[in-house]
Amino acid sequence: MSDALCPRLQQQVVLSGTALCFSSESLDLDCVIVEILSWLPAKSLLRFRCVCKAWRALISDPYFIRKHLSHINTKISTSYSLLLREQIFRSVEYEAILEYLSLEGPLPSRRLHFPVLDLPFDIPNIEIVGSCNGLICLVLDTNAEESFTFMIWNPCTGESQVLPLPPFHSSNSSFWGFGYDSTTNDYKVILGSYKSGHEIVVVFTLKTGSWRNLQRLNRYFEVNWTGCLANEALHWVLKEVEGGRSIAYNLVSFDLAEEKFHEIPLPYPPNPNEMRGLIAEVGILSNCLTLYFQTMYCEPGCKFKMWVMKDYGVKKSWTEVINIPSEALDKEYIYMTCISENGEVLMRQADDGSLALYNPKEKTFRIAMDHGGYWYETATYIETLVSPLSGSTGATV
Repeated sequence: MSDALCPRLQQQVVLSGTALCFSSESLDLDCVIVEILSWLPAKSLLRFRCVCKAWRALISDPYFIRKHLSHINTKISTSYSLLLREQIFRSVEYEAILEYLSLEGPLPSRRLHFPVLDLPFDIPNIEIVGSCNGLICLVLDTNAEESFTFMIWNPCTGESQVLPLPPFHSSNSSFWGFGYDSTTNDYKVILGSYKSGHEIVVVFTLKTGSWRNLQRLNRYFEVNWTGCLANEALHWVLKEVEGGRSIAYNLVSFDLAEEKFHEIPLPYPPNPNEMRGLIAEVGILSNCLTLYFQTMYCEPGCKFKMWVMKDYGVKKSWTEVINIPSEALDKEYIYMTCISENGEVLMRQADDGSLALYNPKEKTFRIAMDHGGYWYETATYIETLVSPLSGSTGATV
């Protein structure tokens, strides 16, 4: 094969002692086996490492892991899972969500094994920073008086890594994000603070295993805590502040390759009368950047609108996909990245964390999963073999 997987497989098998040479026919067959395996679910491949030494070497090989990841990304709209953080971590598969959208009943979930940390943290003191290529970035104990502690975790393989402490202390005016830079084949954690009227930004790269300072911006603005990853850039809602009050909203992006900030225009500027109580968030839907506004304290009541940027960076490509009128929305909701073919959307209630499904035709909500007394935090992810230790090598047995 053109990606050199078959010669690499030959080398791994020779080194493992399971064979000394290949015929052209057997090598062709091995290439077929590699191709078949690269399309299988990550869970199956983790079990198949026990078949023989050659398969274990292959499945742990960085070339194979990248090939497997590329196949997952071609069908990402049907391969993701929903990560739920409450007292424990749970996962809901995409197929289960689809089944729930067409049938009544509870939304099934499974408990994930969270790594045992030799640190004084429990699940409620952990927040989700971001998800990329099967890796979940978490920040631990955000109430700590010391620096934030970050962790990268692969829920599928169970591997995790606690990162070194960043070079500045925590504050309530911090923001962060996590993503992948294809130009360097590296994963990055971004941490920023806009305290004291200027911004400090640092970046952690998985390959170097260290933090470094990026820039200081002598401009005061506020962004929400977690950046959303789209088109290899992190995005936050930019809130312009003057005299302690919000005067304007826009979007700010951080290009992971350039390591620079840019502003992205909104579909339309918010009505000044709606600034008070306005909630604005970014998200991802079918690999496209999304934006929603929800007004909480304007007449005649709550409203919810959501747009998708179908052509990244092009203002005219913003398309409205959800418009929930005030008469149907009596609570604050946070949208989820799941919309069915008939337009139903899975959303999370902000007041109690319950998952609810909104039907645009009937203009009604139905509960998908109760929170059980604890706040839900969510993220979508795909199951891969990517390691949080190196960004490439598979998990060990």
